[in-house]
Amino acid sequence: MSDENMSLRIDPDSRDIVIGEDGVMGLIFGDETTVQGIRLTLQTWKGEFALDTMHGTEYGRILGKKPHELQDDEIGEVIREAVFQEQDVSHVDALTSEINGKAADITLEAALYSGNRISMEVRA
Repeated sequence: MSDENMSLRIDPDSRDIVIGEDGVMGLIFGDETTVQGIRLTLQTWKGEFALDTMHGTEYGRILGKKPHELQDDEIGEVIREAVFQEQDVSHVDALTSEINGKAADITLEAALYSGNRISMEVRA
């Protein structure tokens, strides 16, 4: 396993670092790191993380607005901007989103520079 794309494992529900029974923090590698990074970026409002205010998704542009208040593909643009914060993403092949008030359900398929493909569902 390469150390180039490695991170601590984050529990997708609690967003806490996973620590095993042996007291050792869980690690993830490769594409799993990229998938986790995308999920966390989509679950974070831009500006929410004080140590990097440019990290996250610019939900203020799209959530809580009526469809006529949004520009064409503004939802997709906001989500793609967030996804491409992960440098290993080559392109997004498919993207669907359902916005309900202040919640978003996002499904996406993407290709990575490694040549691998990923698919995921995220609720933010």
